Amino acid sequence: MPAIPMLFSNKFNVLLLWKCLCLLVVLVGCNPPGEPVKCSTKDSNCTVTNSYGMFPDRAICRAGNVAYPTSEQELVSIVSAATKSKRKMKVVTHFSHSIPKLVCPDGQDGLLVSTKNLNRVLKTNTEAMTMTVESGVTLRQLITEAAKAGLALPYAPYWWGLTIGGLLGTGAHGSSLWGKGSSVHDYVVEMRIVSPAKAEDGYAKVWVLNERDKDLDAAKVSLGVLGVISQVTFKLQPLFKRSITYVRKDDTDLGDEAVTFGKLHEFADIFWYPSQRKAIYRIDDRVPINVSGNGVYNFTPFRSTLSLVLALVRSSEETQESSGDAEGKCLNAKLMTSTLQSSAYGLTNNGAIFTGYPVIGFHDRLQSSGTCLDSLEDSLITACPWDPRIKGEFFHQTTFSIGLSVVKSFIQDVQKLVLMDPKSLCGLELYNGILMRYVKASTAYLGKQEDAIDFDITYYRSKDPMAPRLYQDVLEEIEQMALFKYNALPHWGKNRNLLFDGVMKRYKNGGEFLKVKNKYDPWGLFSSEWTDQVLGLRNGVTILKEGCALEGLCVCSQDVHCAPSKGYLCKFGKIFSDARVCARVNTKT
Repeated sequence: MPAIPMLFSNKFNVLLLWKCLCLLVVLVGCNPPGEPVKCSTKDSNCTVTNSYGMFPDRAICRAGNVAYPTSEQELVSIVSAATKSKRKMKVVTHFSHSIPKLVCPDGQDGLLVSTKNLNRVLKTNTEAMTMTVESGVTLRQLITEAAKAGLALPYAPYWWGLTIGGLLGTGAHGSSLWGKGSSVHDYVVEMRIVSPAKAEDGYAKVWVLNERDKDLDAAKVSLGVLGVISQVTFKLQPLFKRSITYVRKDDTDLGDEAVTFGKLHEFADIFWYPSQRKAIYRIDDRVPINVSGNGVYNFTPFRSTLSLVLALVRSSEETQESSGDAEGKCLNAKLMTSTLQSSAYGLTNNGAIFTGYPVIGFHDRLQSSGTCLDSLEDSLITACPWDPRIKGEFFHQTTFSIGLSVVKSFIQDVQKLVLMDPKSLCGLELYNGILMRYVKASTAYLGKQEDAIDFDITYYRSKDPMAPRLYQDVLEEIEQMALFKYNALPHWGKNRNLLFDGVMKRYKNGGEFLKVKNKYDPWGLFSSEWTDQVLGLRNGVTILKEGCALEGLCVCSQDVHCAPSKGYLCKFGKIFSDARVCARVNTKT
């Protein structure tokens, strides 16, 4: 495609392309995502992946079979049969959005238990304000059905394609320091889990946990190692309205502002564009139900996109990476972020057009989105931007939380790195910068340990595992600084291997979680080598091999862990001297 570099070398054409992209995602339908499980024969000899088509270590995960229970009774029979034969099991969700290898059973003969058909809302109690759902119900279903009953889940992730079992297993959250906080699991009041059991118990047991059971604090965030979540009951709130306004500011005082902003606004979050030295503050609060407004939030990056447009954008970034065109990345990033801002990130005042702030509407129409999951097959003319079946987005996602008590210092350290080379983080801004969300300390054993800010950083990943990225060293220093200097906690459903190294030492009730794990699954049938490594039961998750530092599989201790043949060697960090990063010799990148 020789015309692509020329297309992206002209400022007007770049802007035109991005405007076209934003228009096209409104007008076209979408090809739904592919199935994460593929079998060579019916439900046998299977492979499983995530929605991005690649795990952090690029491994291919295999399983002997997949089962699709449609009820708790069928689920019990499946777990019982597998337990009797001491067969390894892993739970897989409809869209499999977790980046780490949570769905991979050991070996090639394990059993995948899909919750795709456990997708019913079972009961709504409007008086008690509770709703009971099966674990394969999507967040979108829960939000929609609750609203029909005049109820609301107060906080939720922004992407509605997650299943209830999946988002609970990984501790998924929205953004808030108010009430119980933004983690969905902190609104669970009852849970049913099917786990392995002894022969006298029929090889499977249904555990029914409520708020009086301490085991619920283990089950609410479990990485899927306790068994299969069958049903979940949530405590909801009366449906309410919100008012949203985005405000753009310089990031000079971001360290101070970030600490207090989440306490001032219930649904606050921040988009940070560090190379542009800008931050976008989301002023988002409840308003009386009688305030006029019927706003909708259909977040632009979660909409369907023409595959051709996605291929052009990806090809542009690949060209910039291979040619070292940091200036081009910065130009495209400014155009992309300004276009998103001018379109209010997908907010509309009436479901059709954006006429100005504030955007006021019912909570269920503003809290989450993901319309690229909608519509019928269209031969991949359109797709979700990260669909692996097309040439589209392919990225790493580094996501961690840092306590409010030290977050100012972390932000200032990142700003120091940017001052050394202002172009170093333009690549993040091509993916809408760093999303900062507020999370509150949780009673869940593997939940957040203190009030914190969650930093969600998305950036380019090469199809070639031995190809370094532009400013590889800066991104690695930020990652290692968060982990080793600020004791960051990783998001369980995202991240490269490095962020999970030794992480269990940071959870004060990690030992209690392991006791519950041994109680529910003493044979480790729902565990794998990867989950054992993460939970500290085996040697760490880092993998030492040639080029491992490029993919976040290790911290480089030898030059071979970088890409010496391409001029990258292990160096110390620029401001965090304990960091060991892959840096190009004699250049800034």
